[in-house]
Amino acid sequence: MIPLIQVESVSKQYNTASGKIPVLRDVSFHLEEGRSLCLAGESGAGKSTLARLLLGMEVPDSGRILFQGRVLGGKAHRRELKQFIQMIWQDPAVYLNPYYTVAELITEPMKIFNLGNGLFQRDRMMGLLDSMDLPGDLSARRPWELSGGQCQRVAIARALAVNPQVLICDEALAGLDIPQQARILKLLMHLRQRLNLTCLFITHDLSGVSRLCPEMAILKDGRIIEAGDTRQLMQHPAHPYSRQLIQSRNTPSDDDRLS
Repeated sequence: MIPLIQVESVSKQYNTASGKIPVLRDVSFHLEEGRSLCLAGESGAGKSTLARLLLGMEVPDSGRILFQGRVLGGKAHRRELKQFIQMIWQDPAVYLNPYYTVAELITEPMKIFNLGNGLFQRDRMMGLLDSMDLPGDLSARRPWELSGGQCQRVAIARALAVNPQVLICDEALAGLDIPQQARILKLLMHLRQRLNLTCLFITHDLSGVSRLCPEMAILKDGRIIEAGDTRQLMQHPAHPYSRQLIQSRNTPSDDDRLS
């Protein structure tokens, strides 16, 4: 079976006033349909650049990225990709339109892709709110009237509105307190299982990921330095940087947070 996503020897660099700076170096991995992968590394490791490449916002300097066996062509495929690959960004308050109500935020993607009529869209919006454990009357509020955790759940509902196959979470738990992080993690676990979602979870904080992602890759200075089974890697990391990243966790264990 062909993996849903294939990243093959991808490299990317940016031109700056001081010269060319490599961000990704010969990165390769694949992601099977319905599976979840944690891509871990500190800020500057190249994680968000890789996310932009997967979304078609940029193109690799070398190597290639395939979705369903077809090579992605950057912006030319970006609109098409949006229905199949959705992104949850780090700070929903930044990208959720503050002038839109929650109802408008969730129904907008359905309107863009002409998914059903107005009644269908409203019913689906209400169903998504319910699946996010959010009350229906929240639909009339705007992002600035919500808590950080509520904003993130609205962002997830918006991403799921078009029935994507892949959900990319880029530091989706950053800025949330520990109870909110645990709640979002449990929600993502439930959604992944119920909807058979393929998930790429990008993070620098490894707490909780072993329950959400059975596979992990560690990114350092634009290279994948170690990859494999998440629990095995976290218990017996081979690379010194991996050990440092794992030992830097300062929050309760996975089981404590998700119980």
